Amino acid sequence: MTTQMLEQHWHAYLAAYAPMADEERERLLKLSVADDLVFTNPGGEGKTRAGLIAHIDGFQQKMPGTYFNTDKLFVHHSELMAIWSMHKKDGTKVATGYNFVRADSDGRFVYMAGFFED
Repeated sequence: MTTQMLEQHWHAYLAAYAPMADEERERLLKLSVADDLVFTNPGGEGKTRAGLIAHIDGFQQKMPGTYFNTDKLFVHHSELMAIWSMHKKDGTKVATGYNFVRADSDGRFVYMAGFFED
C-alpha cells in the first residue's frame, strides 16, 4: 500500500459524506473502508461499512447539504491523520475536525477515530 493509495481512499471516504445517490455513496465506501470497519466520532460510533452508511445517511438527514474538505493529510506506516473542514450547504465553514485512521493490507480503513471542534 502506498501513501497515494491511502490519500485516494481518504478522499473517497470524505466525499461519501456529501449529498449523493445511495449507490454512489456505497461505491465510494466499498473502495475506501473495510467490511469490518470500527468507527467513532462525537456524533456516534459503530461497526461495519453498512453501519457507517447508516451513520452518514443519518448525518445528511440532520444536516442536509453539509460537505467536507480536506485541509491536511499526514501518512505513515498504514496510518493516516487528516485535518478537515465541515461546511454548510451555502459554503459557510462550521467546524474543523481531525481523524486518525488505520488501514488494512489493502489500504482500506479498518479503524477511524474522529474529533472536531466548533
